[in-house]
Amino acid sequence: MAESARPSRLRRAWNIFKIVLAVVLVWFVLTKTNLSEVIGLLKQVSLMWLLISFVLFFALTLIKTYQYYLLTERQASYSRVLYVVITQNAFSNFVASGAGIASYLTMLSVDEGVRFRKVVSSFIIAKMGDLLSVWIVLFVTALFVWPQITVVRGVVIFLLAGILAVVGIFLAAAFLRQKFMIAVKAILAGLRLDKFSFIQRGVDVLASFAEQDSRVVLRRLLTGLLYSLIYMGVTLLWFYANIRAYSLVFPFAVVSFVNAFVQLISWIPIQVFGGLGVNETSLVYLFGLFGLPAVQIGAMSIGLRVLLYLFTLIVLLYLPLSKLSARKEMVK
Repeated sequence: MAESARPSRLRRAWNIFKIVLAVVLVWFVLTKTNLSEVIGLLKQVSLMWLLISFVLFFALTLIKTYQYYLLTERQASYSRVLYVVITQNAFSNFVASGAGIASYLTMLSVDEGVRFRKVVSSFIIAKMGDLLSVWIVLFVTALFVWPQITVVRGVVIFLLAGILAVVGIFLAAAFLRQKFMIAVKAILAGLRLDKFSFIQRGVDVLASFAEQDSRVVLRRLLTGLLYSLIYMGVTLLWFYANIRAYSLVFPFAVVSFVNAFVQLISWIPIQVFGGLGVNETSLVYLFGLFGLPAVQIGAMSIGLRVLLYLFTLIVLLYLPLSKLSARKEMVK
């Protein structure tokens, strides 16, 4: 009982740390701006760009749904996968990304009857596609803004190399299969890292891909990458539209670089409430590299947070409407 209570206490302490971090970072952003700046920003909202932003936000949900729908080999209907993805996004944006992932895995496997291994593999393949897409955007945009990012050049190079390493490990597991897994387990055992549960879970995931036909994995990876690239393109347009919604105009290369960087930061498991505080601080710092005033960026980041929560709430209306439609169909 003592051993089981220890992870629970650690998990609780970690969650408290993330909440405290979010509060501290929000306070930091608020110190960089003022109420009059925020009010002024809200007064200059462009309704046309706001509408475009919402359409793109909803398009992102539809694209990600179709990606999961294909990767799970249509074992659940598109409308049901859409229900799951909207729920996942809501949990991710209002609670934590871990809660969103858990809801996706649970709802598709338990509620929709999709094999758990298929659900996990679809999620990981989608994330590999997302990683490669971010790598492409970060690499290309870094070339355009290289003279202006001297402070973070080392970090950019590290991130680009790290992403390639992660994708390389995944591909090695998929194509070298059991030989690779034997080598990985031997290395981890030699370093005594196999005792850690999170590493063991990672090995189990790699092993599940090593057991699959490499041609099937390649086909699914290419499918995932195609839709991740489409998703990434729409994401950049959505982020740009959000900025234009507040009547601000920044170079598209700068916007794309910052967005790619922030996406990578969002993968670090230190966030709650959709990256509250972390994303805003990142925006203030990264846009600051290009000489943009912290007061303006701080106010804009608060506005972007409002849009994210507002759009998520609007899209959530699909859930009760979907249930109502299903009940009508049952009556017929």
